[in-house]
Amino acid sequence: MALAPAPARAAPPTLAECNGIKDLAFVAHLDDDLLFMNPDIASNVEAGGCVRVVYLTASDAGEGEPYMLGRERGVRAAYAYMAHKPDVWKADTGIAAGRQIARFTLQDNPRVQLWHMRLKDPWLGKGWGSLTPLSRTESEPGHDVDTLGPYRETYSREQLVDTLAELIRQYAPTTVRHLDDTIAVPYTQLCWRCAGHGHPDHIASARLAREAMLRVPGNYAETGYIDYPSQERATNLADSEIASKSVIFQHYAWNDYHYCAGPTGCKEPAGPAAAWVQRAYYVSRQDIAPQLYPDGRGGLVVFAAGETSAAVSHWDSGQRRWQSLGGRTTGPVVSFAHADGTAGLMARDPLGGVWANKQRHDGTWQGWQALGGLRVTQIPAVAPRGEAAAVALGYDGLLHWIAPSGIDGSWSTWQALPALDGVTGAPAAARGADGRYVVFANTAQGKLFYTRQLPASQGKQAPWQAWRPVAAPITAGGLAAIRNQEDRVELYFRERGDNHLTKLVETGDTTDLNMDWSPPTDLGLPFIGRPAIQADARGNVMLALLERAGGPLWLVERGIPIKLDADAASPPALNIIDGVVYVVARSAGGPQRYQVLSRRNGAWAERLTLDGVPGSGGGPFAAMAARPADLPNLGANAASNTVVVRPSANDSGTLTVERMPTQASRTATR
Repeated sequence: MALAPAPARAAPPTLAECNGIKDLAFVAHLDDDLLFMNPDIASNVEAGGCVRVVYLTASDAGEGEPYMLGRERGVRAAYAYMAHKPDVWKADTGIAAGRQIARFTLQDNPRVQLWHMRLKDPWLGKGWGSLTPLSRTESEPGHDVDTLGPYRETYSREQLVDTLAELIRQYAPTTVRHLDDTIAVPYTQLCWRCAGHGHPDHIASARLAREAMLRVPGNYAETGYIDYPSQERATNLADSEIASKSVIFQHYAWNDYHYCAGPTGCKEPAGPAAAWVQRAYYVSRQDIAPQLYPDGRGGLVVFAAGETSAAVSHWDSGQRRWQSLGGRTTGPVVSFAHADGTAGLMARDPLGGVWANKQRHDGTWQGWQALGGLRVTQIPAVAPRGEAAAVALGYDGLLHWIAPSGIDGSWSTWQALPALDGVTGAPAAARGADGRYVVFANTAQGKLFYTRQLPASQGKQAPWQAWRPVAAPITAGGLAAIRNQEDRVELYFRERGDNHLTKLVETGDTTDLNMDWSPPTDLGLPFIGRPAIQADARGNVMLALLERAGGPLWLVERGIPIKLDADAASPPALNIIDGVVYVVARSAGGPQRYQVLSRRNGAWAERLTLDGVPGSGGGPFAAMAARPADLPNLGANAASNTVVVRPSANDSGTLTVERMPTQASRTATR
């Protein structure tokens, strides 16, 4: 190993040097990343991305430097194996917030770095049921934690957060990964392998990482990982992923004498580790809105991402339960309409890839296809009123546009929009009166901008004009836009400061590239997340939104807010089908379930609850991919059927759940 003891302040790698991927992972122990974050980290190493892992503790278990150094050799061996490079590293020190941190850079692939803060890590009592130095410092004011090894540092809780925040600021990641901060069991009541319990260091490291992220907001994705409790869920990795994850862990285990004395006779992964290498699950905060889609027969299809399965699911009324469409996603899905009237879905995988699925006319699904060429920080925003076109913020800091290239489920390539300095990852899109799209975005400074499609040359994608400012108060996100009954775009956003819903309406010549706007109208309603927006058959605009987490839902109609008789954990979804207004949101507290509110002829129906979202069924999107021969076929048979929610034929004040009628299918051509 090459030694360079002097502190180094080398500039972090550029996004281009990282092939568009800059992962930053915070974990408590030397092996947490291998057991709980793989295969995601390994996939990014394989793709030529930059991966920087920060280990907060020395992971010494009170056994001193020799055990710590052995475990550090183990993670280096594992990452060298992931990168297909010799296990030769350059050792030096990195600096963050004035603190020296041990740093190792893979010699033949310097995109891979391991940083070791080396916080001492014995139990402070007899073991489980007691604190560790990290968990005590995180949870009890006035305590500090010391480091092990040659770089002597002492950290308070505030200094730990400062250091993690500086690491984020220096590196400018595309994704920050951490463990599960949501376990509410007090540290001193946690127990080994008890259902739902984690390690106090895991929880503390994640809470500190998330607090550091709040200090350094930016256009990066966030992914949290379930750790010990993942063993309570179904296996969701493919056989090839399990095999690869197991071999990577073995390279670590050969250097950790609590696992193995070396390669000879090593049976790892075994015991709990054997369960963990078969699974990868993600933290859910119960705040993800469902998606709604009209089935064309007066009913409503409901889609959701499973909080425990991480799979895309839809409601099946034939068995009165949810069915899984597969995939592994860390966030919401979006639905839209294809030109032939069938539903489409988009989902984002844990690596930032976007996947699309298309419904056939018989209610079955083609399978997932990758919309390659771009990694995005958030799920794309889709234009409302059922129009299949989407915009998303890429890892490159640019907004990108994509639309279907036909009715067979195929898509155009991603098109980069003009650069906008400081743009954030929550844009909105709408179709103007001239049929061309307009995209709205706000910057970190709260300024609002738009860009419009320009006329396209034959056979080419339409170009976009340079971004132009919108005269508006300082915004705090929450963008939504739609074309109204007068063919003018209505734009809504959250005003910074009071978080009120604020409205602008397009004025002047709707074909002019310079869009004029009405004075802003403060609707007096604070809200969180993104509003759901729709227009009825006459073009009258309606919004549904959530006032606060666990708080009331509101419907805004003709500019008038109406408080609904429902509290929710997630922002709502909204649709209007045959004159029936549907508002659907995740219920507050408890297991994952959704409340369906509907209004017909001015009267609200009895509320319907959809529960039983499956805890299994997730897996790689590629395992559920559409066959190339099936993509142009709109009627091939498939195993899963979509169902719908609709008003009862006998009582308009109640809702029923029914299976979608099956249409004749034709065999896919090969």
